[in-house]
Amino acid sequence: MSGRTVTTPAGETWRVRRLWVPRMRGETLWSRLRRRIKRARGVSDWADVAGDGCFLDLDDLVILVVLVVVVLVLAFLVIPLLLVLLDVLFLIVLLLIGIGARVAFRRPWVVEATDAGPLRHTWRIVGWKASGEKVDQIADLLAYGHRLPPGYEVGQRPGA
Repeated sequence: MSGRTVTTPAGETWRVRRLWVPRMRGETLWSRLRRRIKRARGVSDWADVAGDGCFLDLDDLVILVVLVVVVLVLAFLVIPLLLVLLDVLFLIVLLLIGIGARVAFRRPWVVEATDAGPLRHTWRIVGWKASGEKVDQIADLLAYGHRLPPGYEVGQRPGA
């Protein structure tokens, strides 16, 4: 298991997990992608512009409308979708390179245990299997009310 939520005998709820990208502070790649797509959709609000005294016949008007529709579909649907697809492919390539580099250079995985408040404990563990075992070990310790092993602690307990 890569992440578990446990409740201590004292009633505190803790989340123990392995972080893929510690700098993202719990934000996932998919939430970042959704936020970028929402931001890109907000750009497509254009005001309707029409001129007075247009002297075009019906055939010219139909060609002009079709041309405008094609340009708008390309500008606001096809090109952004291609850019999103290119961005996703780029992120997948970076993810694969990152995982390969982490494995090849034996970079540690960050195991994090957080409670409902600001308290956060982290451990740096080398190896995928070892970090998964550390997640299970920390979750079991918390579930049975034992103290956590030494690690890096951020935040303070209320009243401490």
